[in-house]
Amino acid sequence: MSDDVSQIDTKVRALRRTVNAIALSLVAAITILAPLGYGLIDYRYEETHASFRAKLSASRVAQYIYQHSQLWQYQTARIAELIRLTELPDNAGRYRVIDQAGKVVLSEDAVAAYATMTRTVPISVAGVSIGRVEFTVPLDSMIQRLGIATLLSLLLALCAYATIRIFPFRVLDRALEGLDSAHRMIVDKNAALEQQNHELMEREQALRSTKAMLRQRSEQLLEAQHLGKIGDWSFRLGDKTLWWSPEIYQLLAYDPQSFRPERNAVTALYVGDSARRLQQAQAEVMRTGLVNSVDIKVKRGDGSIGDLAITSKAMINADGGIIGLSGTIQDISARKSAEAQLEKLAYYDPLTGLANRSLFHLEISELMVRNRRTGSDAALLLLDLDGFKEINDTLGHGAGDELLRKIGQLISQALGPGNFLSRLGGDEFAIVLSHPTPRSEIEQLATTLLAAIAGPIALERGEAAISTSIGIAMIPRDGSTLNEILRSADLALYRAKEDGRGRYRFFEAGMSAAVQHKMALSRDLRAAITDNVGLSVHYQPQIELSSDRVAGFEALMRWSHPTLGSISPAEFIPLAESSHLICDLGLWILREAATQAKRWLDAGEPPRDIAVNVSAAQIWHTDFVSDVVRVLEDTGLPPHLLCLELTESLLADHAEGRVRNVLMQLKRLGVTLALDDFGTGYSSLGYLTQLPFDKLKIDRVFIDGIAGSERSRKLLQGVIALGRGLGMTLVMEGVERAEEVDILLEFDCDVVQGFFFARPTVAATALDFARAFDGKVERRAGAGFETAARAAVG
Repeated sequence: MSDDVSQIDTKVRALRRTVNAIALSLVAAITILAPLGYGLIDYRYEETHASFRAKLSASRVAQYIYQHSQLWQYQTARIAELIRLTELPDNAGRYRVIDQAGKVVLSEDAVAAYATMTRTVPISVAGVSIGRVEFTVPLDSMIQRLGIATLLSLLLALCAYATIRIFPFRVLDRALEGLDSAHRMIVDKNAALEQQNHELMEREQALRSTKAMLRQRSEQLLEAQHLGKIGDWSFRLGDKTLWWSPEIYQLLAYDPQSFRPERNAVTALYVGDSARRLQQAQAEVMRTGLVNSVDIKVKRGDGSIGDLAITSKAMINADGGIIGLSGTIQDISARKSAEAQLEKLAYYDPLTGLANRSLFHLEISELMVRNRRTGSDAALLLLDLDGFKEINDTLGHGAGDELLRKIGQLISQALGPGNFLSRLGGDEFAIVLSHPTPRSEIEQLATTLLAAIAGPIALERGEAAISTSIGIAMIPRDGSTLNEILRSADLALYRAKEDGRGRYRFFEAGMSAAVQHKMALSRDLRAAITDNVGLSVHYQPQIELSSDRVAGFEALMRWSHPTLGSISPAEFIPLAESSHLICDLGLWILREAATQAKRWLDAGEPPRDIAVNVSAAQIWHTDFVSDVVRVLEDTGLPPHLLCLELTESLLADHAEGRVRNVLMQLKRLGVTLALDDFGTGYSSLGYLTQLPFDKLKIDRVFIDGIAGSERSRKLLQGVIALGRGLGMTLVMEGVERAEEVDILLEFDCDVVQGFFFARPTVAATALDFARAFDGKVERRAGAGFETAARAAVG
């Protein structure tokens, strides 16, 4: 008997070790695998979200660069506007935009988090990578969620361990003690009976403890379901009624006292094809025995529509047969709403509510596929606002955004239903006429759009007068791919702007070569500025008639193209203005001219003014005063020797306030200001008295034919007298004849400039002319003056 008890004891103890190992394995599995799985899913979600945002931003920036490829590295504010998704909170992530050379174009404030994730996406335009977008998101929230999941998993594991270990071990211990008691009963029956009573009491206590633990675990599971918006359900085959847990009634806002979850009543709650998809999923569960989950829409008791995730699994009896279904219902409305919002951000412009560039690409690509199949025609209209940037700069970005919204509404009203309208970015819109439309109707639509946008548009801060240009391309005649049709429409739009703006143009085959030539020149000019290759400065002397000396030089830009040779300023200056390179070009020549003037001064030459032309774009679109301060500090040139020549085109009404402020700041720096080309632009005597000009540079139109026209002489004499009366220095440009010099001497003009004395030339030659000319020319009339001047310079 003792041997049998000993063998049983050995087996029980082995079983005890096995159960203990199983309990520990289960605890480890629950504690590690559950948080690990949750963490991997959450990390993947954050990674997908960050990658999506980075790809979306890279796509926006790439499309913007496609339209404005020359200055995108300097359009920090515009890049920030394109990539920032304003509907998401500020802590949703931060961007960095870096060009191919490694220059940081845009860098937002660092993400305030202990842990972050960065995803990088290249910016590709026409298959060429020109930079990259980095998007960084904080991971602190994910780590917090993972910590909570880990704590819950640990709690559940402890409950499972306690349940598995304590109760079975108690049973095994009692069984082992029972065997001992039976053995002792042979020896001492009374002691055995007493021991059995004691064991019964301990067993009752163990059962009470186990029940308390199970009750606690159930409460914890119910709380977890409540937090996760999850409820249980079950259904037995043959029954008409489903069983719902209280959580489901709460999730669906139905009263358990008044609503009976019969199968037909529940099916009637499903919206759209939800019932069909759920039935298909549950049929699959019945067929395969595998768990299945499906997302559906359901009508709640309060009338609202909610999104649910229904998980179904088979209920199996002891014989292995399926006797019904059970599962869970989770409310996923918040997640679905977030997904819908992300989709809206991905395909719709948040400012105007119109389709964005991504949705436009999808629409036109599908249209071209459909048209190739059916053989039908369509049309693409690209609209670009004329003068929008000036309105943005003068009235502010808030007014610019308001204007874009109103223009989107005007286009929608003029377009009518049935056609596709999108905002491609900035001030560019696109219309797709998906149905075959005669050319006459397209022209009528374009005329209507031009008229709708041409009128004054009321804004909160005043009125904005604006127009638009339209480029039209026919599909598939003008392109069989997305890139081809966009290129054709762009070329037509470029021609419309070149022809005067505020008009429309259809694409024509001949447009391509001329526009591509200008685009190639624009690219080469940008490279010349960036690499400082091919650009040079020529200097034209300015003669002071009262002293017969060179008082200064005007710095003039020259460009020698590596293959085309010398490019006329009349060609590349307008090109620089239209492609927004004029600001970089103006700053370049300002620095070069100031450096050369200081170099002459350091070499012991007499102080001479250096005059540099300033573009209107430099005043409107850059911090020009800071640029001038930086150039003067870097070169060491005395401010009074720098003369900035500004044309009358600066003095348009909408920019007068800004120009006045800039000129006052420049004047305080001590530089000289000259009003260039006086008499050819916005001529107004008010400007001469209100703005701090030191010099009046008279356009050559006043001197043409002056020798033979008394009327012309009177007009010039009056202009000179006007400037002298205001205390300004008079500079006459375009002097080419000796008799013109004689007349200017008679009218007491201060300074003259023109081919009669010298053409613009390189710095060394200009200095040689000044040295030879100063003080060696006598004042004489007619040809004598010319002869003396030529003699002075050899």
